[in-house]
Amino acid sequence: MTATTVRLTEDAPQRGVRRALAALLHPDLPLRIADEHLRVRLPASHPMPLLADALVAEATGLSPYEDPARYAAELADCHPGALVVAVYRGPRCWLWLGGRAGLLVREPGWPVHPWSVWASVAHVWLVAGLDPAAFDPAAVQVVRTVRSYAPAPPRSSPAGPVPGDGGGGTSASGGSGASGRASASGGSSVPSRASASTASLDPDRPTEPYRDSASR
Repeated sequence: MTATTVRLTEDAPQRGVRRALAALLHPDLPLRIADEHLRVRLPASHPMPLLADALVAEATGLSPYEDPARYAAELADCHPGALVVAVYRGPRCWLWLGGRAGLLVREPGWPVHPWSVWASVAHVWLVAGLDPAAFDPAAVQVVRTVRSYAPAPPRSSPAGPVPGDGGGGTSASGGSGASGRASASGGSSVPSRASASTASLDPDRPTEPYRDSASR
C-alpha cells in the first residue's frame, strides 16, 4: 500500500450530529487504526457541542471583520473536549488540530468530500499519532458510508389496536454517545484526547450561525 486510506462510517442520530467510525490504513503504520468519535456541526442542540470530539462550523455567519482562524481558536477554547475544530468558508478550512492551528485550501485535484468529512479524517489522523503538519487531504483516499436513523413503524397487533395504546411508534435514537476511543487491530490500543460520547450536500448542514459557544 502506498497511499493512506480512511474508511469512514457515519450514523446520524439527529440533525448536525454524526457518530463516526474511522479506520485508517497508513503505509508507515504496521496496524490498522480504528477510531470512534462524535462529530457535531454547529449550530446543534445542547449539550451536543460540549460532547463533540470533532466540531465543525461554517464561517459565513461571521462579519467581514471577524477572523475565521480566531473563531476556530475560540471554539477550541470553549470546547476543550474537541480534538479537532474546523471552521470553513468556501474553499478554505481553518483547523485546530490537537492544539495546533492549520489551514487547508481545497485544490482542484482533491477528492470531493465536505469539510465535515475531513474533520473526521483529521481526528483519526491525530489518534493514529501522525504529524498534524503532514495532514494532506490530497494524499488521503476516503471511503465513506452514511447510515441514517429512521423512526420505527407504529406498533400494531393482528387483532387491532390494544386498549390504552395510542399507537405511537418509538424512534430510534443514538442514546448517549460513545467515548472517542481508538484501537489497532491485534489488540493494542491508541489513546485519544477526545472527551465524551459524535459540503453543502450534507443533511446536517446548519440553518443559522452558532454564536453561543465563544464570545467574540
